Amino acid sequence: MIFMIIFGTLAGGRGSLAALREEAGIVFSVGARGDGIGIQSDLNERAAAAYNMVVIARKYLPEENALIRNALAEREALSKAVSVKEKSRANKALSVAVKDLYDALCNMALSDVDSKYPQALYTEFQSGADRISHDPYNVKAAGFNKTLTAFPASVLAALTGIKPLDLFE
Repeated sequence: MIFMIIFGTLAGGRGSLAALREEAGIVFSVGARGDGIGIQSDLNERAAAAYNMVVIARKYLPEENALIRNALAEREALSKAVSVKEKSRANKALSVAVKDLYDALCNMALSDVDSKYPQALYTEFQSGADRISHDPYNVKAAGFNKTLTAFPASVLAALTGIKPLDLFE
């Protein structure tokens, strides 16, 4: 009987904590309202803006140029990142690569048609970063992590392997 009570408590506690973790984690990809507007969609838009910046740069720089290669490599790293922590790191690296490419394009003599694109694309790229900074995922994840530090959740989490969520920093 005692075994059944302990097992039931652990299983129920794990289920509840796992559901809370999933609820907070899902905000990253589908947004707080479930409308698909979350950090992941902003990362996708930033990756698209980065690629479009590369398209403009390819008209003026050779394909083997370090700025182009770096922007493409960091964009690829972001697309391959799986965890929140990996995506955060890749996003930061992409930000540096796109800024370097943008700065180089601003110092070039671009055609009249192309001259408006670097600023517009960089603004679009930065808008994604601004939206990410206001996204509710970190608040939800931090709330979940705080729940894990309180009793009895801290004991249940330790016994059942429920881990805190990474913040997107």
